[in-house]
Amino acid sequence: TCPQECRQSSQTEFDAVPVFPSVEWFEAVRSAANLDPAFRSLGTAEARVGVKVGDQVYVLNFDAFECSGVSQVEEHSLLDVDFYLDMAPEAWRSLLTNVMENGGADSEHTFNTLDVENGIVESSSPYRLNSFPRYHLTVQRFFDVSSQIETTFE
Repeated sequence: TCPQECRQSSQTEFDAVPVFPSVEWFEAVRSAANLDPAFRSLGTAEARVGVKVGDQVYVLNFDAFECSGVSQVEEHSLLDVDFYLDMAPEAWRSLLTNVMENGGADSEHTFNTLDVENGIVESSSPYRLNSFPRYHLTVQRFFDVSSQIETTFE
């Protein structure tokens, strides 16, 4: 679990409870993940990961032992990411609610399981799609850390 200073720093950076999806929400999770020893212990990751929530698209940059940046982009930018996670807003809400209730995703809500069942991982390049098996634990832990972030939904 994240140390006390992780919970405090990730929540106090924002005046209001961040709304998912938003850059503010992803930034709050990024701050918490970068302080999380379990996240950092997964090793280095070099990946640009897209997150598609309905018609909203975000890119998470993973460099070395951290998530180095978050941005909201246009959908055509998904052509430039290694892979992206594509789910309807209701599916994201279900996943994040499960993460909050359990302190991390249960076996039915991991990105691996969701991909096998629903094909949520996509890429414009079969070669870059190979980054998902390499870095899925890092991406999963990033979203599992969101259990520490008070969240509201659109």
